[in-house]
Formats: sequence, structure tokens, C-alpha cells
Amino acid sequence: MGTAKIIGGKHHDRTFTIIGTPHYMAPEIITGKGYSYSVDLWSIGICLYEFLCGGVPFAEDADDPYEIYEEIIKKQIRYPNFLKDKKARKIIDQMLNKVPELRLGGSYASLKNHPWFSNFDWVFKAKK
Repeated sequence: MGTAKIIGGKHHDRTFTIIGTPHYMAPEIITGKGYSYSVDLWSIGICLYEFLCGGVPFAEDADDPYEIYEEIIKKQIRYPNFLKDKKARKIIDQMLNKVPELRLGGSYASLKNHPWFSNFDWVFKAKK
């Protein structure tokens, strides 16, 4: 969390800092247009894709950051044939929407209420 940045308030609703692992960067970070919390939804979408598909959706075999950035900006997401779960595909598509305002409704509440998580208990209860 050493690179975390507080966003919010009257004059700080966006940031322009370029930081992060290239494969997980949202398009708006790469293009320098400024960004807010919706980049986290993008990164969660990349992780979910990776967990379910076995690799990242953009530039899996690339090491050059510029090649990775280009694919993130220009390439459409594709799924391996073995991923049959339609709810999983839908939530990934929504989180990896290149328009930040359309990214899963732009909120964590939308993420938690998505049908893919219908059987997920979001409240952690420690065992006594």
C-alpha cells in the first residue's frame, strides 16, 4: 500500500499518476486521461480472467510494456473455448469495459451485487 493514493474531495477526484504492473493497467491510465476508482474494477477483471482462464487477456506473452499497452487499448477480449460460464464472461466483460463510466456501473456495490457472486458471503465471520 506504499503507492496508494487518496482520491476524493473537492479538488482530488482524479489522479494522473502512472504506476502499476502493465498487464493490469486500465486504458485510462495508459492514455493519461486521468482516472479514479474504476481502474480497480478493471484490475479485478484482469485477475478474474486470469484465475478462470490461466493467463491475462491482453499481451499474455509480451514483456515490452508498450506492446502490452497497445494491446490493452486496441484489442478486444477473447475467451478460451473451455470457459463456458456465461455469468463469468459477463462480469469480466463489464469489468473490462474500456469506457470507465460503463465499467460495471462504476461501483463496488455493483460488483458485490452481480449475479456471479449470488452465492458468495461478503461478510467475514471469524471463528471463535
